[in-house]
Amino acid sequence: MLSETVLKNLGIQGLCDDSRKVAPGDLFFAMPGEQAEEFARTALSKGAVAVVGETEAPKDLASKWILVPSVKEERASVAKFFYHDPFSKMRVHAITGTNGKTTSAFLMESMLSSDGRKTALVGTICKKIGDKVIASNLTTPGILELYAFAAEAVEAGCTDFVMEASSHSLYQGRVQGIAYKSALFSNLTEDHLDYHKTMENYFQAKKLLFTRYLAADGVAVINVDDAYGQRLMDEIVVANKVSVSRLGLDGANVVPNSIQSLEDGLVLDVPAISKTPIETRLVGEFNADNVLLVMSWAKSIGISEESIRKALATVKVPGRFEMTFNDGSRRVIVDYAHTPDALERVLRVARSLCKGKLSVVFGCGGDRDRNKRHIMGAIAEQGADFAWVTSDNPRTENPEDIIADIVSGMHSEHFKVIVSREEAIREACQAMQAGDFLVVAGKGHENYQIIGKTKHHFDDHEVILREMK
Repeated sequence: MLSETVLKNLGIQGLCDDSRKVAPGDLFFAMPGEQAEEFARTALSKGAVAVVGETEAPKDLASKWILVPSVKEERASVAKFFYHDPFSKMRVHAITGTNGKTTSAFLMESMLSSDGRKTALVGTICKKIGDKVIASNLTTPGILELYAFAAEAVEAGCTDFVMEASSHSLYQGRVQGIAYKSALFSNLTEDHLDYHKTMENYFQAKKLLFTRYLAADGVAVINVDDAYGQRLMDEIVVANKVSVSRLGLDGANVVPNSIQSLEDGLVLDVPAISKTPIETRLVGEFNADNVLLVMSWAKSIGISEESIRKALATVKVPGRFEMTFNDGSRRVIVDYAHTPDALERVLRVARSLCKGKLSVVFGCGGDRDRNKRHIMGAIAEQGADFAWVTSDNPRTENPEDIIADIVSGMHSEHFKVIVSREEAIREACQAMQAGDFLVVAGKGHENYQIIGKTKHHFDDHEVILREMK
């Protein structure tokens, strides 16, 4: 790392690796790439005190250029120094997996808070410090933003820090310098293959949480009902491992005697956690997986049974099987499900509760994994009585091309294409009869739609409530 003397002599006021966000007094990290020099010049023009780069300095920038072997490594080391190593001053916990991360993170934060610990949270929906809530743009922020937020959490007196750890952040080293006290694995299903290319690469990225970043005395809590979870359990060398199975697999540490799935929640009888059944408002078998995983984690790190019960009785997760409208007969559920596995699970639970017709409104994101689109089309067709295929966040792709990929997996006549998401939701709501359920999937908590490179205000909840008056 750059010497403390050099860093102090520079008079650094902040750290930045995005030339668009540079403020006067920042130390700028020029990440390797064709535009590194261009970004460095922009940063200096905005008042950066110096540039950290791993290529030779352009002659006219030599006096402001600090050459290092690896900008990525230097960035992590400097962040740790500049923000006074905030993660060493809290117990840091992470959840990774394809589905269930957000619900699990909210449960973890709620259980810690119920146990009297001041807790910070970083995840897909938001960042939180105690009761203070901040909007979130990424599941796991960039490393500089993450360290800055951790320093703010320490300043606020937080004792525990909960994170959703995405495969991107683990692979890209955006969590460098953190030694996690506990790590949870929910499941691994097809997603992000536009980035990772293969499921094996995707798995290896997730595995890093347990092999590279988990502290020597840390606890690993793993859902072994998932084949990748069982593989992870077998492959990692961790002193403290807890295996969790909703399906009752032999040898698992935590197995329920029974799970009652009700319209308004779950009742779980889990001897390893409590002598008496535990209730939660969360609905469906996929939430039973999340609850079992997080209860097992809570027990393993010493959270009281009373705190576990209190959290499960009160926690709400925006956009995760959220009953947005319910007049006692017709019900509309908003869910973030945007992967094949998540959509299948949500529809299966909705089907088990629905006494009438089950419909779904969904699309797929643009500039993302194309291979899952036809799979999701087939799942919607099989899992619902009728589907409205529409836009999600098309980004720079043509929405009609995305929809064409989706419907290539559909072979019945029980669907309709409406490119406008608002119009699709409107028509689906208007078609509902007594006893019907409607699932609006894909965007969940999001209050925007990305068309081209622009974010437009759009909220599934608002459209639903307006149409169901």
